[in-house]
Amino acid sequence: MELGDSSLSPSPMLPSSDQNIAGLKSAYGLPERQLADSLIDRYFNRAHPLYPFVHEATFRAEYENAWANSSDSPLRPSWYALLNIILALGCEFNDEIPVGEVTNTVSRFVANSRCIILTHIYKKGNLEFVQALLILCHYLQGTLRLNECWNLVGLMIRTAFSIGLQLNPIDLPLPTVDKEMRKRVWWGCFIIDRTVSMKFGRPPSIQEKDAEAVPLPLVVDDQYINNQTTNSRQPTGRPSITAFFVHTIKLSKIIESALRILYTNKWKFPQPTESEKRVPLVPEESNILGNVILLDGQLQSWWRERPIHLSQEPIIAEGEIFQRQQNVLRVRYMQIRILIQRPLLSMFSRQPIEDDFFRAITIAGAQTCILAAHQTVRMICDLYHRGLLNSSWYNLYYMFTSIGVLFHAQSMDNSKLALLGNPLDQKVIECGMEFLKAATSTESSCLASRYTTMLRRFLEKPNQDHRQGQEEQVRCIGTSSRQSSKDRQATGKSPTLGMPAPAGDVDFNNEIGLDDFIFDDLFFDTGIPYDIPSLD
Repeated sequence: MELGDSSLSPSPMLPSSDQNIAGLKSAYGLPERQLADSLIDRYFNRAHPLYPFVHEATFRAEYENAWANSSDSPLRPSWYALLNIILALGCEFNDEIPVGEVTNTVSRFVANSRCIILTHIYKKGNLEFVQALLILCHYLQGTLRLNECWNLVGLMIRTAFSIGLQLNPIDLPLPTVDKEMRKRVWWGCFIIDRTVSMKFGRPPSIQEKDAEAVPLPLVVDDQYINNQTTNSRQPTGRPSITAFFVHTIKLSKIIESALRILYTNKWKFPQPTESEKRVPLVPEESNILGNVILLDGQLQSWWRERPIHLSQEPIIAEGEIFQRQQNVLRVRYMQIRILIQRPLLSMFSRQPIEDDFFRAITIAGAQTCILAAHQTVRMICDLYHRGLLNSSWYNLYYMFTSIGVLFHAQSMDNSKLALLGNPLDQKVIECGMEFLKAATSTESSCLASRYTTMLRRFLEKPNQDHRQGQEEQVRCIGTSSRQSSKDRQATGKSPTLGMPAPAGDVDFNNEIGLDDFIFDDLFFDTGIPYDIPSLD
């Protein structure tokens, strides 16, 4: 039976007056029952513990109803949109689909979900549409369809505001399950808004003051949240799977601070007060060092405060889920250390540092950055194929940024590498490149191919050309950040890190889009010169 063949699968109860749904009949078909069951199980076992945007018991009840075809409870288009994107994400972790068919199968489910969403959401939104968009946008981050990802995140947030997700659900006359799901989905929107906005060099849509009006989700798992009680509680002594997501929300705030303070020049230095104007200017290097130390302190506090079951070997029934959460949390921790310490690696590699104190801190930061990159590569190479990490595109992204850091360090003078203790391990780099190469034959092949091509072009250029390219195209963080508007318009890059120019410097006479930019190498500033990634 073909996926999406509605002739042999239950026919959903659709409102006869809605001609759009009748015209999109194929989007409402179900795959064969055995495959559908398997994909649903894989999603809730692998993706849901990391992104608990759907109440499992409620969804499964609706799912059974779809097969029973009960006329008492007509299924909603929004639920079918949610079903299709859940089936799509379940495909990555399903061994029953032949490798050569995974991409087409995923694409069909994604197309079904997108088609239903865009047909109905402009008329009326609901929580299920926001849930479907949230999961769809997570999927799109792993593709090269950046414009679509960016615009659908915007649509998701507008719909979230329209249905009042920015309001504290405790005060609303809603069932217990709905209240908790609204909190989870709202904070899920907050996280992905911050991620794509900073990653694409655009301002976020959700203001922090609006986000803070909604309390964090309860550290309570789905099976203990139901509409028969108003006070949901996790049983004493039973660790919560949802604790991982709540801790991730806290990390997103540190990420935003790091990107805003260290990487976004526009917000870097506020206008000085009258009293501050009378104080001699502090060198930018000092500002960077101070900010790095403060941000790293925040990150260390976050890491120390992680739930105890995510910091020690799990011994309970959900042991594999907790082990996977532990690993994902550790990889994210190392990636944010790279994000925070990367400016010190750049500073150390590109300019002499005369002050002994500054030099010692800079060397320590550079060593920390390189060590975190090494550890990331090792963990992904060791754990991904054992099913102990999250979705492939996240790991491709982490691998790319880590190898970018290692390549940047590899291009440094031997004298500087000696000061760092010669920290590079060529076997680790080779392992990482092999991981990316192997992924070019998977469902993430487009993204893996892009990353691999960019890194190979980097390797093909002589080290001297590489260093010259860095000097010409990527202005050192420790140098002056002043550059004329005319120069910014000419280069299309901001003065500090070679990132895309802010909106005020864009030529609006030309077509503007994200798909022509390579953003994945910008988020963590890998150090790769910007003439290399151009694949046009």
